[in-house]
Amino acid sequence: MNRLSLFLRIVAGLVFGVFLADFLAAILAGPGRNIGGVFGAFATLLIVLYCIFFKKINAFFAKHKILKGVTCTILTLGILYIGVATFFIVTSAHKQAPESSRPAVVVVLGCRVKDGRPSMMLAKRINTAYEYLSQHPDSYCICSGGQGADESMSEAKCIRDELIRKGIEPDRLYMEDKSTSTRENLRFSKKIMVDEDLGDTIVIVTDSFHELRAQLIASSLDLPAGGYGASTSAWLLPSYYVRELFGIAYQIVFAE
Repeated sequence: MNRLSLFLRIVAGLVFGVFLADFLAAILAGPGRNIGGVFGAFATLLIVLYCIFFKKINAFFAKHKILKGVTCTILTLGILYIGVATFFIVTSAHKQAPESSRPAVVVVLGCRVKDGRPSMMLAKRINTAYEYLSQHPDSYCICSGGQGADESMSEAKCIRDELIRKGIEPDRLYMEDKSTSTRENLRFSKKIMVDEDLGDTIVIVTDSFHELRAQLIASSLDLPAGGYGASTSAWLLPSYYVRELFGIAYQIVFAE
């Protein structure tokens, strides 16, 4: 049993050591400088330390039973939340839009524009939007995203230009270039839909991990939504995924 315990601790330590290295790499590179990257690095570091100092930590908790109970309760609730949230994140990634007499409007959520070109994450969203629009030639598209201080153009214009370059007709594309958050993306896009009489349901194009939170926000705005998620580079997924777990909890508990 001791050998099995040692083997399991070594395996767990190695696995979470890899995750720790990934979180740190994302933080150093820039994309992981968010609550997901920082918390993920901290949490995986604690797990690695537990695997190394297993006996001493267990002995400490044996002497402090109340602290052990509180810690176990927090960990259990956290694991349950991660499990439930993961289920809904996965099922929301490609969710059909609610039925309507008109085609769903595609809303592409913006992401960073770098040196006048879409960032890697934005490029994948654009490719995903192009795929959907090619399969649904009657759908209109709203390119959504404002211009950051370090961006040479709005994210909306970058999305629109790239979709036109790929062959999507310009008269199918609308720009929403004032938003600075997902809620504003969707709220301002809804106004365009109403003003231009484009339709009453949407398909959100964003990264798959972000679909659930975006759809929750859309629901709070009375905007029936489905999702068509884009892939995310594997090495960036852990930090963004952990960040999303915090964002979903905030949306459920605190957001309007």
